[in-house]
Amino acid sequence: MSILGNRLNTVTDLLKKCENNHLFADIGSDHAFLAIEVLRQGLCKKAIAADINEMPLLKGKENAQNFGVDIEFILSDGFDNLEGLGITSAAICGMGGELIAKIVLRSETAKNALLILQPMSAQDELRKALWDNGFVIHKEVFVYDSGKPYTVMQVTFTGENTEYSYLDLFLGKERIVTDEFKKYCQKVLQSAIKRRLGIIARGESTDDIDNLIEYCQTQTTNF
Repeated sequence: MSILGNRLNTVTDLLKKCENNHLFADIGSDHAFLAIEVLRQGLCKKAIAADINEMPLLKGKENAQNFGVDIEFILSDGFDNLEGLGITSAAICGMGGELIAKIVLRSETAKNALLILQPMSAQDELRKALWDNGFVIHKEVFVYDSGKPYTVMQVTFTGENTEYSYLDLFLGKERIVTDEFKKYCQKVLQSAIKRRLGIIARGESTDDIDNLIEYCQTQTTNF
């Protein structure tokens, strides 16, 4: 039985697609429950839990001992102290999209690993940063956990930029209509309505935002 909620269970589901997964790294690991579960499910041979703060790592070590798994704990800002270790997959979850983008774009390791990214905010900025810098979002899953909608992305680096529309930035390219996706659209709709007021105040065209609002409304009507 998994020790994770829906949000992080989706991360492990997407990690199952990673072949020859020798070394997994959980970036910003907090209490290391994700790394623990990845090892428990046999999704990698070895695991690293990295965090910018020492206290979460200490708690993570206790949790790893309690679950009887062997994890290497490294104090690190993103991948900074993990470069050159041969990481084959990594997860960055529970951070803002802007921060995740900065961590990924400054890392060589990120270009050679399967990435599972779960932004808490600024999802549009993360998608833009990835697509503009040679990363491909192969799969995007919308999930509902603890009363909130989230998105989880499976990403690799190809070196080729991706074309995208305004809708793609806010809703991704893979829009499989599920209850979770509809709830995500509700969240995007609320933000878009507020953002539209700022666009009007600046005297800019509202065509793109109007299309986004209309699309989200079609997904959330009678939901």
